[in-house]
Amino acid sequence: MMENNPTPSPESVPEAAPIAVPVLAESAVTPPPAPPAIPLRERPNAPLLHKGFQNLFRLGIANIVINLLNNTFKLGDKIPALGIVLSVVSLAVSILTLVVLWKLSAVIPRFRNVVYLNLFPLVLFPFAALVGLSSLQERINESDSTGLLVFLVILLGLLLVLSALSAYHQLTACAEAFDGADDVMAAKWRKLCTWQVVTISCFGAFLALTILLSLSSASFFYFYTGGMVVLLLFIIAIAIALGVVEIIELVYLNRSARLYE
Repeated sequence: MMENNPTPSPESVPEAAPIAVPVLAESAVTPPPAPPAIPLRERPNAPLLHKGFQNLFRLGIANIVINLLNNTFKLGDKIPALGIVLSVVSLAVSILTLVVLWKLSAVIPRFRNVVYLNLFPLVLFPFAALVGLSSLQERINESDSTGLLVFLVILLGLLLVLSALSAYHQLTACAEAFDGADDVMAAKWRKLCTWQVVTISCFGAFLALTILLSLSSASFFYFYTGGMVVLLLFIIAIAIALGVVEIIELVYLNRSARLYE
């Protein structure tokens, strides 16, 4: 008998292993390196800023000296001829300051706002010098005009508002000159700006309150409760604070000029 040989089965083909496709990991996008900070002295506008800050420093000192001679020591009242000279010099210092600020506006446009805000006081200055505060006081006493006093209070308030806005724009512009290059100096300018605006606002508020109370029926408040003394002490304290802020501004102007030298 023939043996039945089993039919050979085809060899089993091994299943192909799945090909592992490598998944590319998301490459972390590294930001480009920050450009190196250009030193202040090597900036294109460094000579203009150095000269501008230096001139503002010198004009600020001249303005303080004139105010001391004219307002503190009253030399203008004691020597009329000297008073005229001091008024002319003060006007010249104000004009030169606006010229310097206008030149600086080529680098920091905000300085141009300071020039615009100071045009009205600059135009009013010769008129005030011509009339004279003493003669104006005599006219007020002779006429006993409440309307004139109210007008002067409004005018004084307008001048103080313009002064506060001018200080804000000028000190903020000084801070912008250091943004991105010297953040510490920029922060100092902005802090000084806050203090100066606050002190000017407080000075104007207390001064206006003093004048308005003197015109109202609350005049007894002065003499019977000592309120006049309290208000005057507040005004003196704020005036001293304004002087301190002005000195600090001169220090910062000198330091800023040196940083751009």
